[in-house]
Amino acid sequence: MAYLDPAPFAAGGIAVMPFQPPTTTIWSSSRKVSALWALAALGPHDLAARLQTLASDHALRAAAA
Repeated sequence: MAYLDPAPFAAGGIAVMPFQPPTTTIWSSSRKVSALWALAALGPHDLAARLQTLASDHALRAAAA
C-alpha cells in the first residue's frame, strides 16, 4: 500500500487496512483484477456512466426477482 498516505486518515481516527479477498472459489484470481485498465481506456466519465448502467440493470433485475 505504498500508494496511500495513511496520515490524513489517522488524523481523522480512521484505520487504513488492506482489503484481503478470500483465496478460494470465485475469489481465487481476484487479486489480479483491477478497474484501472477501464479507467485508462475509457476515461472517468465513460467509466462512471457504464458503472451506473450496470448498477441500474442490477437493481432492475433484483426488483424483478
